[in-house]
Amino acid sequence: MEADTRYIIDNNLKNKGWILDPSDPNCNVHLESPRDEQLKRKLKGKHPDYILYESGTKKPICIIEAKKGGVDLQKALEQGEEYARELNASLIFAMNGAYCETRFLHNKKPLVLNGEEVKELLKEKEMVAFLKENSNEVYTLPKNVVVSRHELIKVFKDLNNTLRAEGLRAGIERLSEFANILFLKLLSENGKQNYWDSIKNQKHSDILGFINGYVIDQIKEEYGGDVFTKLVIENPNTIREIIDRLDPLVLSTIDTDIKGDAFEYFLQKTTSTDNDLGEYFTPRHIVKTMVQLVNPIFKEKIYDPFCGTGGFLTEAFKYIKENTIIENVKDERLLKEHTIFGGELTTTARIAKMNMILQGDGHSGVQKINSLAHPRDREFDIVISNIPFSQKHPPTDLYYNGIAKNSGDAVCVLHCLRALKDGGRMALVVPEGFLVKNSLKDVRKFLLENAKLQAVISLPKGVFLPYTLVKTDILYFTDIRTGKLQKHFFYFDVKNDGYSLDNNRKKIVGKSDLQTVNSINFKKDEERDVLSVGFSLIDIERVKQENYNFVGSLYLKKKEQIKDGFVLLKDVCDVSTGKKDVNEGNPEGKYPFFTCARDHTYSDSYSFDTEAILIAGNGQVGDTKYYKGKFEAYQRTYILSDFSDKVLPEYLFFILKNKLQDYLLDKTLGTTMPYIRMGFLSDFPIPLLSVEKQKEIVEELTHKEKEIEVNEKRVEVVLKEIKQKLNSLF
Repeated sequence: MEADTRYIIDNNLKNKGWILDPSDPNCNVHLESPRDEQLKRKLKGKHPDYILYESGTKKPICIIEAKKGGVDLQKALEQGEEYARELNASLIFAMNGAYCETRFLHNKKPLVLNGEEVKELLKEKEMVAFLKENSNEVYTLPKNVVVSRHELIKVFKDLNNTLRAEGLRAGIERLSEFANILFLKLLSENGKQNYWDSIKNQKHSDILGFINGYVIDQIKEEYGGDVFTKLVIENPNTIREIIDRLDPLVLSTIDTDIKGDAFEYFLQKTTSTDNDLGEYFTPRHIVKTMVQLVNPIFKEKIYDPFCGTGGFLTEAFKYIKENTIIENVKDERLLKEHTIFGGELTTTARIAKMNMILQGDGHSGVQKINSLAHPRDREFDIVISNIPFSQKHPPTDLYYNGIAKNSGDAVCVLHCLRALKDGGRMALVVPEGFLVKNSLKDVRKFLLENAKLQAVISLPKGVFLPYTLVKTDILYFTDIRTGKLQKHFFYFDVKNDGYSLDNNRKKIVGKSDLQTVNSINFKKDEERDVLSVGFSLIDIERVKQENYNFVGSLYLKKKEQIKDGFVLLKDVCDVSTGKKDVNEGNPEGKYPFFTCARDHTYSDSYSFDTEAILIAGNGQVGDTKYYKGKFEAYQRTYILSDFSDKVLPEYLFFILKNKLQDYLLDKTLGTTMPYIRMGFLSDFPIPLLSVEKQKEIVEELTHKEKEIEVNEKRVEVVLKEIKQKLNSLF
């Protein structure tokens, strides 16, 4: 409902310092009508939802349009732009629930503050900064703070050799030790206790003892004993070098929120480019999407049993703080000490605690603990987590009579379910294998019997690069143990998460699919509104027939998605698999034996005597070969045969050889051994041309392949000549 959005906007504005009370002479927010008659006449009876004024003036500076969930915010921005043009207000915001989009009137571009696109309402001084610069991009952080943040990442990279010399291994050990010292600096900047200057002023011989003694005791007294522990570094020269490199950097301002932002910036930039650290850090745009999905509210308890550096917890804390009016000390204490809870097996738990402290608190609920070995029973309203994939030797027997069958992924999900109160909700990132493996169908059945699966959100392969290529999904469950049966769930296939799907993960300009996901409130929006933005409805009865497979794309009507002039692969040939185990081959055998390796081996017998295209179903997924004659095939090798007279096998081979692997990139399952399901292959779209046109293409491409072969041989000859020439010099 639009009223829900207005409630969020009202609280956001109050928390940002705006005055909404019309009886207050300093009121700078007017609802649905300007404050003076001249501007009212300009609007000709139209009513903007919110008009924000620069304090002490009659100058409107911002229009806010409030819409219910699922409403297209681009149309809302256009509506707001119409009002803004009449009132000469430069800034336009549109919100549907907690999701926000912006526009600068004079160039129609989104607002960008301190290098980040604005996704929330702003304070008055921040809005005024856009007016002064007359631009959609401004910096309110001092230039030295911006420069220092970039320099911070370089300092950490430069000090890697120094930390290695201390015996600290790459990855979390070095990050933790550096974060310890960074935490002391950030805590001291504009803080009530200046540990940093005290440390700098110590004699060279005393610096380690001072930190490991006095400083630890002080932090223990203020925040507890497990936030800051004794440094691993033993050489005072190393400590002094790190301090000297960090000291010139100005990482925060008097605004305490900036300290948390600086620490988050450090964590994000260091972990997003380091394979050794990726498992501890969920990309923050994914975190924000999931927090908005569960929509935590004040007085609810939020839990992440695998919290890593604390991303979900800090974001949930900030979300509640932004959208709630904290009226007294009791409520403030409830938010800071009895709202956020987390567990983390590794020493990263300390980093999560530091992160929470710098964000404003909530750290006391974070523990260094093996969450799986310590089940929680009906304690929390919300669980939100990126589960650790493929955990070895999980305590299966602790969860629902061992139905997880030694699957680490399943035990993680069941831990989250068990931790929820009746009626609770959870959003989890899981590997797609959890959605499809037949061995886990009883777990998925159990979930549907004990919770309502609101949505499956398919994430593109590459979201967690460079850490892993594993295909993942977000599962969103509500109404835990309420007995509410469901007839369907919503499915959304994210193609564009806002970043390039490679190791660089560069930001893509424009609207991402996650913005569409954020625009929905599944508990309150009408079904037609959810479907109108691109979600699909998946029938639970069909899911049951498919061994409780949660992959929504399996149930979509493929025919409706095929472009004109295309057909599905399964419509032009038979798709089957081999039957042999990979170790049944014989390198000295007579017949080709096609496994999923790049090169085939041989077999003493054959099961096929036909013209066929052979495709690797695991390992080198999508690798394509053509063969005509007698051969054998591995049980995970897909065999295309019995071709329709509408398609030439050679034409089909060229199409598959050059396009199939790209098509399968975001459909591949499995963590240690990638694989595909037959349905993914069967539904590959083929451009169906006339047979004559196919012949022309086959002839042309065959000729070009021969050219490549000739040129490759020529390259070999030239390389040999170069080597001979160089060898003659010795």
